[in-house]
Amino acid sequence: MNEFQVIDSLMPDAPTPSAGQLAAARARVFAAAPIPPVSRARIGRRPWTGMALVAAAVALVVGAVAVLVPRPAVEPVAVTPMQKLEGAAARLAATPEAKGRFWRRDTEEVIRTKNEYGYKVEERALEVLAFGPSREVYGWREPMSSKPYTAEGLKAWRRDGSPKLCPARGCDKNMPAYSSTDLELGLELAKGLKPSLTELRNLPKEPAALRARLLASYDPQMAAEREPWLAGAASRLINSPATPGTRAAAYLLLAKAPGTKVVDDVPGTFGLDGLALQYKGGQLVIDPRTGQLLGGQWLAPDGVPWSAEIVRKAGWSDVRPTAPAKCRSCTARL
Repeated sequence: MNEFQVIDSLMPDAPTPSAGQLAAARARVFAAAPIPPVSRARIGRRPWTGMALVAAAVALVVGAVAVLVPRPAVEPVAVTPMQKLEGAAARLAATPEAKGRFWRRDTEEVIRTKNEYGYKVEERALEVLAFGPSREVYGWREPMSSKPYTAEGLKAWRRDGSPKLCPARGCDKNMPAYSSTDLELGLELAKGLKPSLTELRNLPKEPAALRARLLASYDPQMAAEREPWLAGAASRLINSPATPGTRAAAYLLLAKAPGTKVVDDVPGTFGLDGLALQYKGGQLVIDPRTGQLLGGQWLAPDGVPWSAEIVRKAGWSDVRPTAPAKCRSCTARL
């Protein structure tokens, strides 16, 4: 029996190599393991030498033939949107926070509507909310631009002489910015749940514990349905000065709320592309790579976004927020 018959007996299930493949394998074997001449004096003294050389040749040929056998294809493992959210939440929870005395969030708000001229316009404004170490709170809204966003609207606007569209910067010189919300409610998460900044920062970082802590403040006299109340508190917590761990837990808590689903690859009309927590009429969009909140958008009945809040920056620093000149009621104390 030669070495190739040995291979056939050892590998009965391997695909039969072609003649060219066998010739190439045979050439490699004899090139890699040449048999030196044996002197007459040594003939008969070491009968195992020939056996060792044959074994080595067999091993080399087996390896060569194994390389020729194609490996089975590995099917990619499917990852569900919920698993992607869990991964994003874990990355957010592990994100170190910047240090500072003031927390500030800058949001660009976008709304598509019809103005007084009948054009379909896209209005943009900057919304700022900030908190300080001595219970101070800052907040203001500053109009940025207003312009047609459809081809028809743009043509009609140009036909009319390209009039100045408001609200926008420069429209109201007496009030370039103004307070758009009750600043004293800046940390309110839901009816009956208004923690201090310290209490907010100390909320649990695990979904079940966070749920229990939030529900301890639920009052059926103030909110009829418990689960919608809890979902509202979790959604506000996501966009607050809470720790990354608490915000990550709020993601997972909100994902299990009735009527909420996790949606992947959201094609954002306003640039909010990512992973979304979707509920009736809206979405919270998350960067799947970092777990950071990108913003929220509101959906028309046909599912098309018509308004959005885009988080431009959020975090801690030692820079005290300064409201624009002539801004009224833009600072308060909690």
